Amino acid sequence: MYFLSSRKVHLFGVQNEATKTQINYVLDESELLNKGTNGTLSLVFDAIKKFSKGEKCLKFACDNAVGQNKNNVSLWFCIYLVTIGCCETVELNFMIAGHTKFSPDRNFGMIKKRYRKSTIYCKKDFVKVVKESSPNGLNKVQCYEDGKGFQYFDFKVLEKYFVKLLNITKYHHFYFSADNPGVVKVQEFVDSPLIEFNLWRDKSRISESIKEIKNLVFPIIKPKPLKLERQEYLYQNIRPLLPESYWDAVCPKPNINFM
Repeated sequence: MYFLSSRKVHLFGVQNEATKTQINYVLDESELLNKGTNGTLSLVFDAIKKFSKGEKCLKFACDNAVGQNKNNVSLWFCIYLVTIGCCETVELNFMIAGHTKFSPDRNFGMIKKRYRKSTIYCKKDFVKVVKESSPNGLNKVQCYEDGKGFQYFDFKVLEKYFVKLLNITKYHHFYFSADNPGVVKVQEFVDSPLIEFNLWRDKSRISESIKEIKNLVFPIIKPKPLKLERQEYLYQNIRPLLPESYWDAVCPKPNINFM
C-alpha cells in the first residue's frame, strides 16, 4: 500500500474562535471541486452561514496560500459580504511567511491523535474519527452529500463588478466596510500605514452595481466524477487489498456512463 495511491479523503477546517468549534469538511476525492478559489470560498461561505448568530464584525485569519486564500476573488468575496449586509465590517488577515500554525491546527491535532489509533478503509470511517476526536464535541463534520450538505458556487462572476488589486501578495491585512463598499484598506504589516484602494470596475454606476450584487445568484458548480483511468486504478490495485465489505463503497467497478 505504501507505493500505491489509495482513495483519497480531503479535510478542510473552518474554526469559530469564539466557541473553539470547528466545522471539518470531509470530502471524498470525487467530491472535491479543486484546490482553487471557488472550492475554498464555497466552504468558507457555508461555514459563515452555519456559524452566524447575527454578528456585525467578521474577522478571518488565513494561511498564506495564494491559490486558495490570498487572491483577488477572496477580496471580492469580502466586499460581497459587506454589500449584502451579512456583516458591517470584514477583516482578512494572513500570517507572515514562516508562521504556519494557528487555531485550526489545534483541532487538526486532535483529529491526528485519533487517526493514528484508528483503522480507516473509507470516508465513513474517517468521519467517525473526526466526530470522536474531541471529547467536548468541538470537531464537527460536514460532508458534501451530493450537494445536500453544501454547494459549490462560482464566485469569479464578481469580476464583472470589481478590478484586481495589484501586488496583492505583499499585503497581510485587508479591511472592508459596509459604509464604503467596493473599497479595501490594506496594510503590509500590522504597524504599516493603511492604504486605500477603490476596486469598483465602473465607478459611474456604483449604485446600480450594489443593487445587482444584492440580488446576485451565484452559479452552482458540480464536482467532476473520477476519471475512468482513476476508477480503473482503484478497482484493479486497491480493491483486492480491502475487506470485501468495502469493495463497492471504495473501489466499485468503473462506470463509463459518468465520464
